[in-house]
Amino acid sequence: MFGQNHSSETEIVTSTAEKKYHIPVLLKESIAALNLRDGGIYVDATLGGGGHTRAILNSGKNLKLYAFDQDENALKFAEKNFLSAYKNLVLIKNNFANLRTGLALERIKKIDGILFDLGVSFNQISNPARGFSYLHDGNLDMRMDESEELTAFDIINNFPLKKLRDIFFEFGEEREAAHIASAIVSKRKLKKIKTTAELSEIIDRSTHSKFKMKAKARIFQALRIYLNREIEVLKTALNDAVKILNPGGRLVVISYHSIEDRVVKKFFQYEEKSCICPPNLPCVCDKVSTLKIITKKPIIPSSEEIAENRMARSAKMRVAEKKGEK
Repeated sequence: MFGQNHSSETEIVTSTAEKKYHIPVLLKESIAALNLRDGGIYVDATLGGGGHTRAILNSGKNLKLYAFDQDENALKFAEKNFLSAYKNLVLIKNNFANLRTGLALERIKKIDGILFDLGVSFNQISNPARGFSYLHDGNLDMRMDESEELTAFDIINNFPLKKLRDIFFEFGEEREAAHIASAIVSKRKLKKIKTTAELSEIIDRSTHSKFKMKAKARIFQALRIYLNREIEVLKTALNDAVKILNPGGRLVVISYHSIEDRVVKKFFQYEEKSCICPPNLPCVCDKVSTLKIITKKPIIPSSEEIAENRMARSAKMRVAEKKGEK
């Protein structure tokens, strides 16, 4: 899908429509980290409201950008707001787990940089119909891709006690996972749990901790991550990104919770190593170092950005560069 003209604007600007959809986090920092160059091919793996997409396109560089999203609403928003202005933008409806396949269909085998802005957009969280937030009453849905069959309702009402407990502990790091899972199972024996408000109330009543709001946030996070296979998808996408990056190409990842950040950190560290053999033994592993870590410590938003956008407060950005002759 292509538009007619390329915008001549070079500064990083987010439109009013984009801000209503989602305020991009670490915008200037992430665009700088991509180290954009003329003639390059780049990927925004998480289109969302298009804030990062627009900034890449407005960088003043003569480049091609492929933007992925599995959310039909995000793609429709981008079609309306971007395609008429940028002839060098291609939108791809797909989960970024299918990064290589999606690009192959566009006859792209190698790229010069890729950005992952993980998590959910403000538009998704604030829409009660999507069921992502305990702050809004809506059906228990939480699907990023609404064409998928499994919903949060199915998980809450049909999964066994142990499975619920494991989901809450593994993907929400919730200490009271067992109490909350037991309360859910007891409640659903009486009637189906249909809404986010009903689930939120159960968490409230079953949580002994004084941090009830955090418990709700963790449980909703855990359900969303499990339902959309976010960690599994992230690991697949990171591996594929390294395979298709040209030497000197940048891999930029913005994460919003410790589980995601650990996955990214460990992946970068492993890919940077040239040997994984036990210490003090000769190397026989033939491990190849594929990445150079650019950010030894993650970049975090400034206090000014957090004051403007509360969703930025937990963000961490890590950057790595593909090794090899350029």
